[in-house]
Amino acid sequence: MFIEPSPHASAQSPKPLEESFPNAALAWRTLGISTISLTLAFSVWFMWSAIPVHLNKIGFNLSRLQLFWLTSTPIILGSLLRIPYSLTVSIFGSRRSYAVVTFLLLLPCIATGFAVVNPSTPFWVLLLCAALTGIAGANFATSMGVVSLWFPKQAQGTALGINGLGNLGVTVAQFTVPIVIGFSLLGTTKEISSNASSTSPIYLENASIVWIPFILLCSAAIWFGTVDFPMQPRTLTSQLMAGKRLHTWVLSTLYFLTFGCFVAMGASLPLIIKEVFINAPGGAPNPLFFAPWAAAIATLMRPLGGWLADKVGAGFVTSIAIATMALGGFALTAFLAPDSFTGFFATIMVICAASGLGNGSVFKIIPHVLPEDTAAAIGIVSCIGAFGGFFPPLLLGWTMNQFASPSFAYLGMAVFALLCLGINAWFYLRASSPTRC
Repeated sequence: MFIEPSPHASAQSPKPLEESFPNAALAWRTLGISTISLTLAFSVWFMWSAIPVHLNKIGFNLSRLQLFWLTSTPIILGSLLRIPYSLTVSIFGSRRSYAVVTFLLLLPCIATGFAVVNPSTPFWVLLLCAALTGIAGANFATSMGVVSLWFPKQAQGTALGINGLGNLGVTVAQFTVPIVIGFSLLGTTKEISSNASSTSPIYLENASIVWIPFILLCSAAIWFGTVDFPMQPRTLTSQLMAGKRLHTWVLSTLYFLTFGCFVAMGASLPLIIKEVFINAPGGAPNPLFFAPWAAAIATLMRPLGGWLADKVGAGFVTSIAIATMALGGFALTAFLAPDSFTGFFATIMVICAASGLGNGSVFKIIPHVLPEDTAAAIGIVSCIGAFGGFFPPLLLGWTMNQFASPSFAYLGMAVFALLCLGINAWFYLRASSPTRC
């Protein structure tokens, strides 16, 4: 049985009192360190969006569906672990928990480096390494939970939006991987023999080991540059109360759409561009050049979404974002011919910009309707939202296999966006709603 927020949490005040902000300098320093560390975490999380494009070039023999599985699998652990990762903040402290989960990013980087260097590595080992990379995605919940502690309510939309710039790690990974795999980072003279379609050696292990020194630096920055937020540790039972709140699941549904779209585009777009537009006039577009821009525009729009939510209302901004995503999903089906890449890519950019706007505004709603369960709610909402990035790439891969087109997948996403538009309007935009914001 769901428990509604208390009347105090949902009451609307025409002139809300602003909270004091006594530790502003420390809060902004924590935000800066957190944003950089979260960018690194997303870079590690999404290195597997760039790696599969090169696997068959260096001697692997993987099917189209296997490649889509490798791009989707990191989402699983990155989703499931967000709930416990968010709880660690109040159990172990903001500084200690964030430093430890950042240091643990070494595990998937080392494992992936060993796995991709040998083309005889079984598919199940690659899948396991991709899954382990998911721990990097879980860092999001810890990071957002830490930042939310330090900022007053009137600035949380802006602060969480700025911290969300860490999503730019998707773009960083997709731009960095193609560069670093072209030369040996470890000084070795061993070259991975490539097939006939590749004219130069590929050092694919660099896609993971390049992040190791930055992991060590960010872990040290968190440990020495931040402090634990003064708070009483909360029990696991008390934090799981957020799972009984109706708004936790309403917001999870909205975030499943907005953040899931961002994750899905970041993970699957390189393969979609490669498969759909391989016969484009003048030659196929380079997927690892175009795909990162979609993730970048979504990331850059996230702080704007949080800021606008602070200024004009989160419910209104979320409605605009979701409506744009729905229209974009329907429009994509008109741009799937080999000669329609320009229209396809422009529509993708609009959809991703809208998803970034919605990411920022949805996170503004969480502390508004769940003020006593914000950190725990962030874990649940971000967990469900991340799963929104797991299913679309698989759906896209299936429709590509069945129909040689992603059209039906995009139509399904657009219909789901219309459903979310109605949900948001009922709870957070409707004038008579007690939780209008």
